[in-house]
Amino acid sequence: MDKGEERKKQLLQVALDVFIEKGYYGTSTREIARRAGISSGLLFHYFSNKESIYLELVKIGMEEMKIDTEAAMTTPCEYLLQTMKSVFVQLESNPSFGKMFVFMDNVQYTAVHDQEIEVLLRSMDICRQWIPVILEGQQRGEFRAGDPHALCVAVLGAIQGIAQEKVRISDTPLPEIDWLMDMIVNRSK
Repeated sequence: MDKGEERKKQLLQVALDVFIEKGYYGTSTREIARRAGISSGLLFHYFSNKESIYLELVKIGMEEMKIDTEAAMTTPCEYLLQTMKSVFVQLESNPSFGKMFVFMDNVQYTAVHDQEIEVLLRSMDICRQWIPVILEGQQRGEFRAGDPHALCVAVLGAIQGIAQEKVRISDTPLPEIDWLMDMIVNRSK
């Protein structure tokens, strides 16, 4: 990664912190630049305005939320287990990862009048990605019977809450992954 890309990544990290702390409307480019220890002019060298910074963070968050549907449909239970393990490793080792969970949750409730952001948000329904996988797992007998949307909400809501707590209190212990898997796995097989 070249110096310019590295600097841009650092600025996005600072912006992520400010957006989480102050929200979209409470955040200014001046504050992002101040916290990054640079001039506003230099910030504008990397980003044209606050909206472009926010959009870049939303795109990063969207990319992190994508699942490999083909792989997930092949082995639903194993894919979910590996996904949770990966999320927990990231939550322990990379504070920015947890912050992105908080940021993306906040994005859902912030009315930003940017067409590209609105399109991205409409496509971001993570449950929509997981419901077919849960249905496949139910058909195989791997997952509990029940409404797949409700199962998705239970598991993903737990992960979201864990990430938020980890951001709020960094030394929060993570639960055992089996505890979360027990919410969805059919143990009567």
